[in-house]
Amino acid sequence: MAKNKAETEATAEADQPKTTKAQAIRDALAADPKGMPKDIADKLTAEGWNVAANEVSQMKYQLKAAKKKKRQQKAAAKAAEAVPVAAVPADMVSVAALQKAKKLIQELGGVKEAKQALAALSQLLD
Repeated sequence: MAKNKAETEATAEADQPKTTKAQAIRDALAADPKGMPKDIADKLTAEGWNVAANEVSQMKYQLKAAKKKKRQQKAAAKAAEAVPVAAVPADMVSVAALQKAKKLIQELGGVKEAKQALAALSQLLD
């Protein structure tokens, strides 16, 4: 029995690896990172992709931004590891603690009332 045209095309598409236009642009940029977007777009057009130079330029920018962000995250993580815990002053109050204090003050009706409540609490704890 002969295959119809749709079955033949479906089989041919299944045999080829599925590559998106974006992946083709990324591959071309990986092969020629210093290449100009117009040249890379021309190469991809010759390979059968419908690619404009501005698409290549956008992808190039996105890859550069992602690389920069990753580098900054690594530097921040390294800097966080380098700061010893003892370097933080003991009298320093965290933002979370200040937010909780603000909420307590609002619940008690003001700073004066919060001070009175804390004084009463310290007498109970002593």
